[in-house]
Amino acid sequence: MNEAGGDGYVFAVASGKGGVGKSTTTANLGVALADDGFDVAVVDVDLGMANLASLLGVDADVTLHDVLSGNAGPADATYETNGLTLVPGSTDLEQFAEADAKSLHRVVEYLRARNDVVLLDAGAGLSYDIAMAMSVADGVLLVTTAELMSLTDATKTGKLVGKLEKPVVGAVFTRTGDGGFDDVEGIAAALGTTDAVTVSVPHDEAVKLAVRKGRPVVALKPDSPAARAYDRLAAKLADSVGMEPPEPEPSGFEWVDPATGETEEPGTPAEDTDDGPVYEIPLEDLIEEAGLDADGDASERRVKLYDRVKSKFS
Repeated sequence: MNEAGGDGYVFAVASGKGGVGKSTTTANLGVALADDGFDVAVVDVDLGMANLASLLGVDADVTLHDVLSGNAGPADATYETNGLTLVPGSTDLEQFAEADAKSLHRVVEYLRARNDVVLLDAGAGLSYDIAMAMSVADGVLLVTTAELMSLTDATKTGKLVGKLEKPVVGAVFTRTGDGGFDDVEGIAAALGTTDAVTVSVPHDEAVKLAVRKGRPVVALKPDSPAARAYDRLAAKLADSVGMEPPEPEPSGFEWVDPATGETEEPGTPAEDTDDGPVYEIPLEDLIEEAGLDADGDASERRVKLYDRVKSKFS
């Protein structure tokens, strides 16, 4: 349980200026945490320039703006995508005018009670909306590039965070890797970072491709340099607050050797060969033990389950 007394941790992801990769960081950090086993929600609190929905491939009807204007409840604006919960924002100018950021705390507490982590894409600059996002968070993650103007603006944002008596839990430096930005830790300290959640995300063409396709780079190109950096960021952020991924749910299916009565965990390779792992439990025995019909006469549900088992153990 976090210091705020809720069920999940709430982090605002902020930047001093736009165009530094803040929303991309929010989306990819959220998916990386979800891949690690956490229940995650991401919220587009950039009320004037919402774009999380497009980054995660969601076409939203009801948005955060509808909730903040009193026309919908928090549950109405949630969408399941890429293994996490998204509360998107609207790109409609009229909805921007009607949205009241003072109601943001209701959305955050609704999500906090249902998730391990809530990430708020807090927008850029020093506006009232951004201050509200920071005020309802447990900590703030600053995103910046190595450019002097971006670093200067990020420092100003860090000062606002201090005035709100919120910790800067880390700094993310995007589009690095040209050899001109080596002192990541030193500049992170200058920004007021209180923990060692400092990650440098290299310039990577895979990020541009992912944005065009409306998918997070950690899902589209998981082995790319940027994706690996976001995975490191997720691990560091979880470690900084003592979060551990929940134990996986038991499958409900236990293999029992009919000859000895001993159990063997399905999916554990007996040995590795040049052709891949060899399993002691034959696929056919798994199918039979699970009560599935491999001859095509099973119900639709059993056919789908059979396909999942077959793809995993073949």
